[in-house]
This record gives sequence, C-alpha cells and structure tokens, in this order.
Amino acid sequence: MSLGRVVSRTLPVTLPTLLLISCSGSPSDSPILTAESALHLAEHLDAAVIEGSELPAEAPEPIRWSFDVAQPDWIAFSVAESRNPLQGTRTDDALRLILTDDDRSAAVEPFRVAGIYTDFPGLLPLVPAHVLIRARTESAGLMAVVLDELGGDDSRGTAGLLQQVSPPSPMIADGSVQSYLLPLDTRGTSGDACCRFGVVAATREPGSVDILSVSVVSGEVAFAGDSLGVMTVVDGSREHRRALFTHTPGRLGFTVRVPPGGRLNVGLGVVRDDAPVDFRVTVTSKDQQEEESILEETLTDKAAWVQRSVDLSDFEGQTVTLALHADAEMPGTVALWATPIVSGSRHAGRPNVVFYIIDGGAAELMSVYGYNRRTTPNLERLAAEGAVFEQAYSNATWTDPSTPSFMTSLHTSVLASTDPLPEQAVTMAEHMHRGGYQTAVFTANPYAGTMNSLDRGVDVLRESWEEFTYAGGENHSASSAWLHEAFWEWREAYPAQPYWVHFQTVDSHWPWGSVAPFT
Repeated sequence: MSLGRVVSRTLPVTLPTLLLISCSGSPSDSPILTAESALHLAEHLDAAVIEGSELPAEAPEPIRWSFDVAQPDWIAFSVAESRNPLQGTRTDDALRLILTDDDRSAAVEPFRVAGIYTDFPGLLPLVPAHVLIRARTESAGLMAVVLDELGGDDSRGTAGLLQQVSPPSPMIADGSVQSYLLPLDTRGTSGDACCRFGVVAATREPGSVDILSVSVVSGEVAFAGDSLGVMTVVDGSREHRRALFTHTPGRLGFTVRVPPGGRLNVGLGVVRDDAPVDFRVTVTSKDQQEEESILEETLTDKAAWVQRSVDLSDFEGQTVTLALHADAEMPGTVALWATPIVSGSRHAGRPNVVFYIIDGGAAELMSVYGYNRRTTPNLERLAAEGAVFEQAYSNATWTDPSTPSFMTSLHTSVLASTDPLPEQAVTMAEHMHRGGYQTAVFTANPYAGTMNSLDRGVDVLRESWEEFTYAGGENHSASSAWLHEAFWEWREAYPAQPYWVHFQTVDSHWPWGSVAPFT
C-alpha cells in the first residue's frame, strides 16, 4: 500500500490542488471557530495563522515522454492477439491509436481496446506515483494504466500488460486536449516485478485516441505547486480522504471555542519512507504563556493513515489556539492531516442521513412492493415506520448517467456530461458538507464515486472497482458486508454527529466482465 496519491479524476489542465493560502494573520485578529456541529478545520484555512510551510528548494521533476517526436521505446499493442504488435500512426504532435472491430476480444466485450507500453526499470522506486497522460479523442470510452508483471518475459506477449493498476478514467470525447492523472497502484504485483508499464484506451465504437505525452509523477510532485492546501488523497486500501497538506517545518494555528466533550479526530500521513515527519498538536489558552502539547507522533511509514483522537475536554468552554505542527530533518517534506475535525458530545439536533442504493435492485422483485416471495423483510420493517414511494422514475438505465442525476437533482439533459461532473452541478455531499455534516461514501461501483466526480464534498470515500464489481474478484453478492464494515470503521474514527453517508452496493447487480477496466 502507498499513500500520497491525488484522486484520479480527469483534469482539464493541471494537478488538482484545491486551495492556495498565503502565510499571514496573528492570533489576536483570527476569527473564533465554533464546533456546534462537526468543525472541519481544512475548510477554515482562511482563519488560520500560518507559519512556515515553505516549498522545498528543489521540487522533484516528472519523467516525461512527448510524442511530438518519435519514441521508439514505446510499442503499440492491441488486446486482440492477431493485432500484436499494433502499428501506431504518427501525427504532428501525437501517437494515434486507431481502434477497430479487430481490437475486440471476448474478454473485453463490448469494448475495442489498444494501448502503448515501454520498459522502465526505474518505475517501482518512484511509487507512490501517478501517470499523467495528455490525450485527445472524439470517441467515448475509458483510459487506464496497466503494468506487466512478467518482468520482461514475453511468453504471454502484450496480453500480460492487462494487469490494471489504476481505476479507469472516462475520456472526454470532444476532440480537445485533456490531461488525465491516474494513480499507479502496484499492490497486485509481486513487488520485484517489473518494469514494463503502459496506457490503454477502450472505446465502445470504432474510433481513435491521440496520445500526446505520458509522464510518471512521483508522489511528492502532486504537492509541489502550493505551500499548503487541501487535496483528496487515497491510500492503498482505496480509502480517499480530504486532507490538509503542509510542508515542513510548518504550523497552522486555529482559534477555537472548545465545545463540551471536545475532541480532535484526525488521520496523520506521510508520502515517503526516507524522511520521518514529527507531528504535534498543541493548545494555548488565554491564560497560558506556553503551548501545551496534547499529541506528539513521528511517522516513517507511508503505507496507510494513522488515526488519532485527541481529548480536548480539559479546555471545555475556553477559547484556545489549537495548532497543528509538522517538522522533519528534510525541509519541504510533505505532512498530511486527513480530515481534521473538532467536535463535542452534543450536536445541533439535526438528523443523521443514510442514503442507501441497492444497485440493480428491481422493485418488481421486492416484497415491500408486492412481490409474492418475502425478499425484502428489512425494507418492510423500515417502511412500516416511514414512507414508501409507489412510483419512481430513473433518468437512465445504467449507473454512469443516473447516479450523478439523483446526486445533483438535475436531469441528464441538463448535466450534458457526467465525465467528469460539471463543477457548477453541486452534489448532495457538497450541500451536506457545507451544512456542517460529516460526509462519507461507501461504494462498490466506481460510477458512484471518483469516476463521476462524486468524491466532491466527501470527507472519506471507500470504493472498490474490482473486488466486488467484477466477476473475476471476490463474491459479487457480498459487497454490502464489506461496505458496512467500512462504515463502522469510519464511525469509530470519526464518531461526531451529524453525518451523511451514501452506500452503493452491487449485491444484486449482474456480474461485469473479467477484465477490470473495460466492462
């Protein structure tokens, strides 16, 4: 597992740093933050007193191949054995992959799939990393990063490259040049496997995809554009968190009125193993001259978040300076504070909201709607205490357009495109987050998560795009158990209220194909 990856989402121009803050302010003129409900510190950087957090003197550079010149080390391939190697077509600024019906096989129906790959022995030391692809197409489809675990053994030909190591990203099919930032996930490889990696494109209809450039971006590059900010980061378990990042040495001070039973819940993370980061949380009250440390921890493992809950009850009712410190021997090292939330034992009296989708479930087979077998006894018990809607209409017959529609209350004809969701379309999670709710999404269908920008406004998102969604993974009908376990883990880490949560199970969904990115 690895940490420090930006969520893979189609990007119009550059890396998705969401907020840039200048270092300014003093404790005396800082606004007082209250925690009447969940107080998301990452949303109040404009109220913070910022010290340090300067960019490193030398930021790491990405490794880049540009196809406006010949790149003989890159080879085009098709999933159809009869088409290997595939002949790519050169344009003035790109390598063009032309996908025809000859690029289909039973394993990837109904898609046509082709790609490019190269040998790159220096790849694994760069993990965590991303692959940044600049491409253009007028063909609707998907793009993914693949890795050859054969370590140079050509006995299986280029078919061995179909070891997917990134979630698929929808391609924007308007003929414009777009940048796609995809995480490089090597958990499925043997560790010493090596070194051949590539990019694949899948289209539903015959068409072409122009690859302008491919860059391998180390984990730290994603944070090299701004001194601090907020970014969605995903660890190796595919848990996405909205994280506040700083560069060492750095200190963020917030003026907070501590609520009854006050606590700070936060995840700590680093992006490299060779540069330990010292995390510290301090409290300074008005009658104190010195900061009081209430948490001190040193992290060296980038494998996963370290979750901590800090007791603030000794300062109940007081207005204090709550400060987040990070330091390291190597100046500019990235420190991650995942979803830092201050909360109390009370909340604003607002209800918790659970939005539960049974993906592929049909009303005609549910006893709550009159089916003659008792298939939904739990829904019947809920219905007896609530309301049942007898008529409902979906905007589409499949997840990609329908989920963004009900998450934004907009018809698909208004959205025009869901790949990615337009920024002007505010999601349910964004509304709830702005209203002081903690927000989480647990989905076994990627079209209900990052693939459609439905991670926006979400504190924690856990999604699976292979374990349960695809026939080649685990028990297809067991996704709900996995999602429910993830929910209770989240509630243990962030017990404050109120909360909004979206579940999307695939227990009743028909199994998809055996090749992950393409069905």
